[in-house]
Amino acid sequence: MRLVGAACLACGAIAIGLGAIAHLDGRVRDLRGLLAGLECVQRELTWKLAPLPDALGLAARQGSGSAGEFFSLCAQGARHLRGRTFAQVWQQAAEACQLRLEQLDGQLLDGLGTVLGQYDGDSQRLVLEHTREQLEMQLTEAVEQRRRLGRVYGALGVTAGAVLMILFI
Repeated sequence: MRLVGAACLACGAIAIGLGAIAHLDGRVRDLRGLLAGLECVQRELTWKLAPLPDALGLAARQGSGSAGEFFSLCAQGARHLRGRTFAQVWQQAAEACQLRLEQLDGQLLDGLGTVLGQYDGDSQRLVLEHTREQLEMQLTEAVEQRRRLGRVYGALGVTAGAVLMILFI
């Protein structure tokens, strides 16, 4: 019974380490997906002068995972506002998709939601460009964080698991 309990504690510690690594991986994936989608939206709004719901719909079809779901919800919400502003639709979509973003990432995304659909094409293009640049910097930081902290979290999880196993046996 002791051995089983020690093994469970060890597995739990390892799982916590792996969960932290998965969160770092998820942030990188979500930021990449958002950047690809925002590039698509910017291209559609700037060059094709597409309506915002159509641009968001195309970004959703080209995206995958949480970012694709985010753009899909935004496109649906933009087509059927039902008394809401687009900024509210944008915010609700971000919350519903549970994007794995840090606070600054979310603030950048929220700021973009208040501009899209509200201003002329040039203003939207400039804000999209600025947000993409900022999110690219965040992505660079996230990749470095994943590289650096991923190893630390993995080693800590395995080490903590081994120590707990030794203590309880």
